[in-house]
Amino acid sequence: PAYAKKLGVDIDQLLVSPLTPGYIMAGKAIPGVLVAVAQGCIIALAAVFAYGLPFTGSILAFLTGMVCYGLALAGIGLFISSVSSTQQQAFLGVFTFISPAVMLSGYVAPVENMPLFFQWVARVNPLTYFILVAKGTFLRHYGLAEAWPFLWPLLLVALCTLSASLFLFRRHIA
Repeated sequence: PAYAKKLGVDIDQLLVSPLTPGYIMAGKAIPGVLVAVAQGCIIALAAVFAYGLPFTGSILAFLTGMVCYGLALAGIGLFISSVSSTQQQAFLGVFTFISPAVMLSGYVAPVENMPLFFQWVARVNPLTYFILVAKGTFLRHYGLAEAWPFLWPLLLVALCTLSASLFLFRRHIA
């Protein structure tokens, strides 16, 4: 099928294996999340030890935030991949998502200073919440309880995008 051509010949081997679509999607998402968490740990260690940034919060809250953020991004990436017909479309889709996501996350300018429409867009942006978790765990003594208001939106984005991706993947292979 056209979907298999986009992903390469290996998808045909996966489709005839006893793996369910859910396992295939998990196999695509989990390695990316693990690599992202490992890279985030390296960056956090560099921030503390190389630049002297104080880490005052809970390591568990920070790691949980990284995992939730990684799952949300994996869901968005898999969703973009599921709606794209070619690899070039997927690249453009990711670029189209990531540029506004960074600009509207509160990293460049505070979300409160944005027009109301962009504040609403920022509320569905996973980076907005991860920045709040990172700032909170580094500078404001956040534990899991304080980070929870920012973790559940990440989990909600992950749940919605991963579910939609799985639905679209099942539809493409059927």
